Amino acid sequence: MAPTVTRLAPSPTGHLHLGHAWSFLCTWALARTHDWSIRLRLEDLDASRASAEARADALWCLQWLGVDWDGDPELQSDHADRHRQAMHALAAHGLVFEAPHSRAQVRAASAGTSEPSEANAPNEGDAVLRFPPSLRPTPGAAWDFRSDACNHRFAYPEGLRTIHDELHGDRTLDPSAVWGDPLVWMKAGVPSYHLAVVVDDLAAGVNAVVRGEDLLDSAVLQSALIEALGGTRPRWWHLPLVVDETDRRLAKRHDALSLRSLAAAGATPGRVRRLIRHWCGAAELCGESSPAELAHAVTPDALRALVARKARLRVTPDIVRWLCHGP
Repeated sequence: MAPTVTRLAPSPTGHLHLGHAWSFLCTWALARTHDWSIRLRLEDLDASRASAEARADALWCLQWLGVDWDGDPELQSDHADRHRQAMHALAAHGLVFEAPHSRAQVRAASAGTSEPSEANAPNEGDAVLRFPPSLRPTPGAAWDFRSDACNHRFAYPEGLRTIHDELHGDRTLDPSAVWGDPLVWMKAGVPSYHLAVVVDDLAAGVNAVVRGEDLLDSAVLQSALIEALGGTRPRWWHLPLVVDETDRRLAKRHDALSLRSLAAAGATPGRVRRLIRHWCGAAELCGESSPAELAHAVTPDALRALVARKARLRVTPDIVRWLCHGP
């Protein structure tokens, strides 16, 4: 049986926060308990936001938390060739197509009109864009992919699709109803998140993916890309989300909850580990916890129990005070 390989995949576009710590430490604990290998990939394809400073911050955060990995860190931007090769493979099977059209033009074509109009324009934030037959490729027709020509989309077939998650069980949806024909390549000459993460995981032999449950539905879409590229689905573990006191998912806008800011205010890695043990139902918020204690607490059963009760892992002002000042 193939060895189990997981990955840490921070995006170096800002300071990492407690939500990242939860995900990274859970990944690390599962891996070190079950003898998985850990790869580190810095997902830096967003050239407008990624920076050397943020890359250094991500590495510092992992080291501060006591998270280690196997092999050298990789930059996602170093692997443009394999992203293009994947697009050539998809194009050879007629599974992607050039999409230079605006949303209004797509809706005009869907309505059978020659010009876009207000009625055909999408609502603000509407992410579902399904192309009509007149703008889609001939099924199975091969063509030559040009990496910088325009946006490209995945010719996703309609219909229900099911994946299995180790914590949530089966998840069934119709990805075409959620994403329409999803972007896989952008006219800037870089792959979309969905394509890049699939290609890079396949190249690294990643077969266990631990990440937030906000990406659970994305796993259904990514399963189709995996199969289109001749790969095998990983085992997915989608963790409950860490939220602030108003139930908003933590994001990089929460700079006061960044690991850098918390460490500067007095927080310690041992108290962060203790907080995660507390969320897993294994400890009170008192004192610190060692890496071994953390690994013992983060079990599949503990994580499934959190999912079963629809847990929201809240970071309240009291928790922040405790992290920074103890006891």
